[in-house]
Amino acid sequence: MKIEVIYIPCYKLDYRLTRICVASIRHWYPSIPIVLLKDLILGDFDSSELEKYFNVQIFPQNIRAYGWGFSKLEAILQIEKKRFLMLDSDIVLVGPILEELEKYEEDWIVVEENYTEKDILKYYFDPNKLRQLDPDFVFPGFTFNSGQIVGTSGTLKRADFSKFLEWKEPRVQLFREAFTFGGEQPLLNYMLMKKTQNGEISLKRLDFMKEGLNPTTAQVSIERLKNKEGYPFVIHWHDKKTNSMDPKMEEIPRNDILLFYEDKYYSGANIGSLLKFLRRHYERLLAIIFMKKMKIRNRSKNQ
Repeated sequence: MKIEVIYIPCYKLDYRLTRICVASIRHWYPSIPIVLLKDLILGDFDSSELEKYFNVQIFPQNIRAYGWGFSKLEAILQIEKKRFLMLDSDIVLVGPILEELEKYEEDWIVVEENYTEKDILKYYFDPNKLRQLDPDFVFPGFTFNSGQIVGTSGTLKRADFSKFLEWKEPRVQLFREAFTFGGEQPLLNYMLMKKTQNGEISLKRLDFMKEGLNPTTAQVSIERLKNKEGYPFVIHWHDKKTNSMDPKMEEIPRNDILLFYEDKYYSGANIGSLLKFLRRHYERLLAIIFMKKMKIRNRSKNQ
């Protein structure tokens, strides 16, 4: 099924990664529509450069602040049926992945991963407590990271989530004793499992993501990327994205892949080496100042 658009949720502190993600998409797909889901919960940020030089659109916003991952639901819950790929900002394409994903007709495609019972409790939900909320729910024995997901809007409704989510600004996640991880991930896992169980949607599990620390990621060749000889997966640094505002991203495994695409971004935006150097250090300084202000503010609230 043809993928019509790529959505990227983003907020102020991961915007450097957003630019890199977009550059990686444009390296392989110069013309596919890209739409940012901007969460202004930590303040506004200027995306005009991306819009101008990389043909990126901004999703129409009814509110400013969504909270952890919940901006995704705005695109997912559109009434119009539209096939999309949703990517977190800390993801890059290392090859023409869309052709592989378009081979499948299921309503939703999620990453096939193996999680331990401990992981499920930590990053998703407690199946036993979830069954107390929904006695008919049958846990299928798997979960999926929702940072990369192919979906079809119009297959889920806002009312489906209303028992578990208050549509405030920002959104308020309910039943945290059952949904043990924050953000949209546990809710989206449950909802797609439930709808699949009821025969309301179809779902495909597919191995199309590697983490930053995955041995396969270690084998990715920058020369192959330069020559557009790609790999059939995306890389997601959800396992290791410490200090992404550091100019050289020294603590991130395979930071050379991220920096390769960042160079592509600056080249596409007509920004030279000196300005690139200054911006990297300036943005890091702003992030440090911002985080210090947040710590002081939180400390004051708790006193």
